[in-house]
Amino acid sequence: MVEDCILVEAKVSRSKGEIVYSVDCSSELTNEEFEYYLEEIIKGICNWKPGVCQERVKSIKGKISKKK
Repeated sequence: MVEDCILVEAKVSRSKGEIVYSVDCSSELTNEEFEYYLEEIIKGICNWKPGVCQERVKSIKGKISKKK
C-alpha cells in the first residue's frame, strides 16, 4: 500500500469502458481484522445511504473502534 497509515482501501473506477473495483489491505492485518473493518465500512455506507441496506443497520457511529 502507498501509505503506512492506510489499513483498508476500496476503490471503484473506470478502466477501458468497464467499472472495476479493488480492495487493498495492510499486510499487518489478520483476516479477522480485515473482515471486521470491511463490515464496519459497510455499516457506515448503510448509514450514509439507508436505502441501500434497508433493514441491515441497527445503529452506527462514525468511528471504527479498536477490535477487542
